[in-house]
Amino acid sequence: FCNNMEFCGGNDLDFYLKQHRLMGEKEARTIIMQVVSALVYLNSLERPVIHYDLKPGNILLCNGTVCGDVKITDFGLSKQFDEGLSPREGMDLTSQGSGTFWYLPPECFVRGPGGQPPKIDNKVDVWSVGVIFYQCLYGKKPFGHNLTQEAILKQNTILRATEVTFPNKPTISAEAKSFIRCCLAYHKDERADVFQLSSHAYLKPSANKRNAANLNSTQNGPS
Repeated sequence: FCNNMEFCGGNDLDFYLKQHRLMGEKEARTIIMQVVSALVYLNSLERPVIHYDLKPGNILLCNGTVCGDVKITDFGLSKQFDEGLSPREGMDLTSQGSGTFWYLPPECFVRGPGGQPPKIDNKVDVWSVGVIFYQCLYGKKPFGHNLTQEAILKQNTILRATEVTFPNKPTISAEAKSFIRCCLAYHKDERADVFQLSSHAYLKPSANKRNAANLNSTQNGPS
């Protein structure tokens, strides 16, 4: 028995961020566009898949740079919907406590009435996209950056992550911040799902030129 797997010659995004800390908005947007495209594919399958452990270490840079193709890897914690189960209804999170806490949304840290596991859907991965994008732009995680996973649990860090804030530097477009807020909406009912996120104006081709113009205007100031 053997597995035949696609070869990626580059390192992962986590390695890149440890070397460079952050990257420009254009490069980060290109990576996020590809990740969201992959999530759309996973959720278009007959039995949709929630990755559940999206993080920089699970995003491969095929040629080792942030300007090329990327691939999502490590589906060890992924959740696949049972046949006949509607993704809109979500699924029970039966593996609560697993995953990488900095990248998981608040609903993964609560228990339902009578200790029932929470319901999750692909909005778990949408939250992760927002955290990854923020980290690429600012060089730090938006919540619990310097905390251990144990401390995140003890301090209820993610359960208290009701609003994302943005440093003054580096300068990031208002559209990028809007996209991140869309991903990091605290209440699941207010957060975009994967398909809604893929239709966000920020990911449209026209947004790239508009954002570049806005950034140049902000950085150069009034003439």
